Amino acid sequence: MSSPEDGSSLRDKTQAFLSEFFATGEALVRELVEENERLKAALAEQGKRPETLPDPVPREVAEALMHKIDRLEAECEEIRRIAGKVRRVSGTYRSRLDQLEQEHFHLAAMHVAANQFHAASTLEDVFRTVTEVLLNFVGIGAFTLFGFDAREKVLFPVFREGNEGLPPPEDIDVQPGQPLSVLVGATRPFRGGDPTISAPGALMLLPIVGRDGLCGVARLESFLPQKGGFEEQDQGLLELVSEQGGLAIENVWARTHAAEVPMTRLAVSELIQL
Repeated sequence: MSSPEDGSSLRDKTQAFLSEFFATGEALVRELVEENERLKAALAEQGKRPETLPDPVPREVAEALMHKIDRLEAECEEIRRIAGKVRRVSGTYRSRLDQLEQEHFHLAAMHVAANQFHAASTLEDVFRTVTEVLLNFVGIGAFTLFGFDAREKVLFPVFREGNEGLPPPEDIDVQPGQPLSVLVGATRPFRGGDPTISAPGALMLLPIVGRDGLCGVARLESFLPQKGGFEEQDQGLLELVSEQGGLAIENVWARTHAAEVPMTRLAVSELIQL
């Protein structure tokens, strides 16, 4: 892999080459114009003189000038052809550079979000990070975060983004035999390519899973207006929320309670003042 110095040197050399290349083309065009003007002036002067006077521009000189003009025109055409090729190649490099910038932004987003999950000291910190990832990086404009009451086998809403003005979201019963009871059996976080769990009015239900199983669910309800659908890079961010969000919730819960306390609706409500 090239060092930053190599990359900088390469950019400098490329810029120097292009400057020299186009400067040479400009000089050739200027020479062509000057020769053409001299030839026109000589021909005009010849037309003003009596025919008896000697020809000021001998035939061989005129033919040499015309040959030189033809050569310069051919060189200018070649310069235009190469310049067009340079523009096309530059467009390709620009597209690749944009793609690399997007990939770097995606990796930076995942790194920052993972650090925030790791540093979370309260459930509010965890929910805030989940919100930032879904809203700002994935482009989900409306979603609801649910906590999981392991005793009652019910998902209860703890945070909502978007869909203002609608009635508050209701609990989701995940008792055995219920349509979404499959969520309770989640033993690992979401992975790209997994079958998505859907529900009425939702794009998907994203399980948030810790070491001991399900901690909660993010119900993704709609995209931001400028977002047309899930993209390939979104999968890594959804995996991050599903896994790191669950681990962060478990870590916060363990730090909050010295004794082992199950996660219940009442206990969560006391912590985040629902």
